[in-house]
Amino acid sequence: MLLKKNGVLLLVLAVCAAVVLGAGTVFAEQSETVVFEVTADTPVVQTGEARKVVVRALVRPYTRRETVRAPLAVALVLDKSGSMASDGKMENAKRGALEALKMLDSRDVATIIVYDDNASVLVRARSVGNGAKEPAFLRAISRVRSGGMTALHDGVVLGAEQLEPFIDEGFIPRIVLLSDGIANVGPSSTEELARLGRGLARREMTITTIGLGLDYHEDLMTALAAESGGNAYFARNARMLPEIFTRDMEDAVTLTARRVRISLRALGGARPARVIGRPGNLTGDLLEASIDNLYSGEKYALFEMELPEGEEGAQLEAAEVVLEYIDPVTGDTVRKSAPLTFSFTADGAEVEKRQRTDIVSQAALARNAEIREEAVRLADEGKAQEAAQMLGDRTKQLRMLAPSVGTAAPQMDKESEYFEDLAESLLSTGGLSNVERKKVLNDAYMQKTQQAPVEVVSGDLPGDKPEDTPEDEAEEEEKEGEGNASK
Repeated sequence: MLLKKNGVLLLVLAVCAAVVLGAGTVFAEQSETVVFEVTADTPVVQTGEARKVVVRALVRPYTRRETVRAPLAVALVLDKSGSMASDGKMENAKRGALEALKMLDSRDVATIIVYDDNASVLVRARSVGNGAKEPAFLRAISRVRSGGMTALHDGVVLGAEQLEPFIDEGFIPRIVLLSDGIANVGPSSTEELARLGRGLARREMTITTIGLGLDYHEDLMTALAAESGGNAYFARNARMLPEIFTRDMEDAVTLTARRVRISLRALGGARPARVIGRPGNLTGDLLEASIDNLYSGEKYALFEMELPEGEEGAQLEAAEVVLEYIDPVTGDTVRKSAPLTFSFTADGAEVEKRQRTDIVSQAALARNAEIREEAVRLADEGKAQEAAQMLGDRTKQLRMLAPSVGTAAPQMDKESEYFEDLAESLLSTGGLSNVERKKVLNDAYMQKTQQAPVEVVSGDLPGDKPEDTPEDEAEEEEKEGEGNASK
């Protein structure tokens, strides 16, 4: 848009703009899809010495576009091995699958895969139609019975085969895998499943994994999700399944950007150090991190870098930060870049005043994720005392940090209490219990990827009305059909 002021034509960019909001903070090129914000934890730096800073590259949806979203192709891959017969697992798995279908609509396609000794197609990939009430899905799901072994690898492969034809037609493929046990038929190692995840990621497929109970292989399930940029959930009890399936489909239908990659190139004597929390690559003066999928909430990557000494009043353009992603609706690759600038001052009070406590706390949580994973590694190696010492040191650090992070203080206190309890457990038992190990690894994954949490279901409340089972719903559907036929 062109405006005229004092005889001068001014070009106003209404949608795409690069607006500098002060040293260390840049909003880069807002579009109708994604806002890209680059900010440092200390945008104003004290003179006199080199120091490390944390740079946050944040992406969030600019507008939500559910009405024009890309169609989804979803494979629900359900474990129906013998162990699924207990504790309401199979019934809640069926209910979860139906809840997932409720989140989709007629523009989407879905397939239902089940696996025990072998994998089989319960419902071939087809239009979702009426979702959970579509007879083809409702009746097939209601008739699933558990029994047999766990051919997990084959289940994922079969789900991928069902989705493959829809990728070239513009559908966004997503596999949701549920398992309550160890893969014991076909490829079963963590590396084999991670390799499968990498291969499917190259074919644009995202895999969400849901580990149910205490007998599934958490390393395998986490690796499969991580390699494809998917979510990973730990369902301690089966009652959590409907909410987990719903939560994951809420992500799927609000997909804003795919294959999100962020890179930071250091300039002006600054030196990149590492990516905090997420996997990253460091090559010379270039740091790279992957965010993968952006849904309805914000996500970010954290980069640690070292700044050179600066003089009072000086400014330093220390980095260029680049965002690349694929628009899921158009399929176009979008590239945005933003400079990162710091100011130098001898006034320590000004430095403290300008500190971004939100980034300080986010960096602390990302480091906590790394510490969680390191604690598991040490415990696995029989070094429980060393792991407990590390957790104890981190507890002290978090308690010292809490007063300086404003509204994030309660979260720091909660984290410090958790680390303290975990350290005490390691010292008293000499290792991690099954449930502790699963929770620690899943918490670490969710912190690193900023995965939205799921409310824990502690149990049924007194007086709750029992819900209809999938079998009840299918029976009602059949009765309605018979009634309509007789009219």
